[in-house]
Amino acid sequence: MSTPIQIRTRDDEKNYDFSPYPSSWIQIGWSHEVGRGEVRPRRALGRELVIFRGQDGQVRVLDAYCPHLGAHLGVGGAVIGDELRCPFHGWQFDGSGACTKIPYASKIPGRARVGAWTVREVNGQILVWHDADGRPPWFEIPEVPEFGSSEWTRPRIYETTIRTRWRELVENGVDRGHFFALHGFPEPPELEFRTDGHRFSMTSRVRWRRFGVERTVTLDIDGYGACFAVTRGHGEAPFMVLGCPMPIDANTIIHRQAVIVSRRLPPLVRSAVARFVGWTAMREFRRDVPIWQNKVVIPRPVLCDGDGPIVRFRTWARQFEPGAGPASAAAE
Repeated sequence: MSTPIQIRTRDDEKNYDFSPYPSSWIQIGWSHEVGRGEVRPRRALGRELVIFRGQDGQVRVLDAYCPHLGAHLGVGGAVIGDELRCPFHGWQFDGSGACTKIPYASKIPGRARVGAWTVREVNGQILVWHDADGRPPWFEIPEVPEFGSSEWTRPRIYETTIRTRWRELVENGVDRGHFFALHGFPEPPELEFRTDGHRFSMTSRVRWRRFGVERTVTLDIDGYGACFAVTRGHGEAPFMVLGCPMPIDANTIIHRQAVIVSRRLPPLVRSAVARFVGWTAMREFRRDVPIWQNKVVIPRPVLCDGDGPIVRFRTWARQFEPGAGPASAAAE
């Protein structure tokens, strides 16, 4: 009699074959969350960070703990001009992490500095560059023309905390079979998957019956790096979903999504469609959450011919691992 295979599913035993913290731009917040002269603590990438916006309007991100006696700069810290003052002893740090002032000292110690992060603010997001090997950014996140345009609605923002890692979410889009089984599509979608260096693009088409009418739903998805993707939906109600997973720790992410809808629809219809698209997108997304939180990773999965380009996706994703880099991703 054969013995059943036992797979343990504790977070530290899920057989992950990829790093929890990719080399990529990581969204750590929305621009509207940090006003001029404001400070926000943030847990991300397995550490404590502090976000602050100077009087010049520029966002800066530092490691959170003061090198003096360890106070958290994001809890009680204050913006002074374009610098951040520690709440404990008043030490002051600029955006590069250097200590510029100690109010009761005549000399600043040479080691008086905190870690500083490379920051971009684009598409209403605050992003930091993370690279396990300490390299500077080797790609950028583009501006999405629809985001902030008067021709599109203001974003509806959703956040979901999930016990998983970043690649599980991104890989989900190329997994054809699960759309049929988990999401109730009448058949798996037709997928076209392409890569170009740090970028992937994908077109997904599926026939779908809604309100008694059969339509073809088309999605165009553009991904830039490990943790930024834009999904554009085409049809009678064009919409866009911006998705960004942020690793909190080795086994947990916050996935942020912003949904906007074209303003070419009549105002009353537009509002209803925006709510419906947001509700539908989150309903379908959250169907995957219990799967992600309880599955294991099979480094060499048994695949069939209808699964989709999972292996090609994983090959592309390797460039964001420690010790890898842009040269490891070949265009297709």
